[in-house]
Amino acid sequence: MISAPETLDDVLFDFHQVEDPISPELLNVWTGRYPQFADEIRAHAVEIMDMELLASTALQSHVGEVVTLRAALQEAGTTLRDFADRLDISRSVVSDINSGRIDPETIPKRFARLGAAQINRAMDWFESIVMSSRETAPTPAFKAKVAPSAGRQRTWEEAVRGSDMDEDRRSFWLSDEG
Repeated sequence: MISAPETLDDVLFDFHQVEDPISPELLNVWTGRYPQFADEIRAHAVEIMDMELLASTALQSHVGEVVTLRAALQEAGTTLRDFADRLDISRSVVSDINSGRIDPETIPKRFARLGAAQINRAMDWFESIVMSSRETAPTPAFKAKVAPSAGRQRTWEEAVRGSDMDEDRRSFWLSDEG
């Protein structure tokens, strides 16, 4: 049997891990469960909402700009290469996410969760970056009347299976577990 958290730190850590959005109902459940920490739980909820609002505001300040994964990582003080290495995922997969060559609907929550944690950002914010990242390389001039298209996006599975990762890493990134 799992024991209930006993310290304030344990309670706040568990509260932070809840995937439900912060709401009055959620706060009522948690403050009812841990009345001795009710004030701290409420204060922590406000801090979480403030961080999410700041992330949202920062994202909206780029309205009109396409915020790429590369730009978001640079803002967090890292590069695509270092980010991929720290996540132990193929650099080509991260590069393809940045350029929009992977269908964002097929990218698993695991990538969003671990990626957000890697740069200490909110998962929702990180997911929105991944979903909208479409960095394009400079294109040469063509005489064609229509610019060449990027072609069909690959799925996450196609990108991971086609990468240079060993089988254990491929299995990790393709598994359904959180």
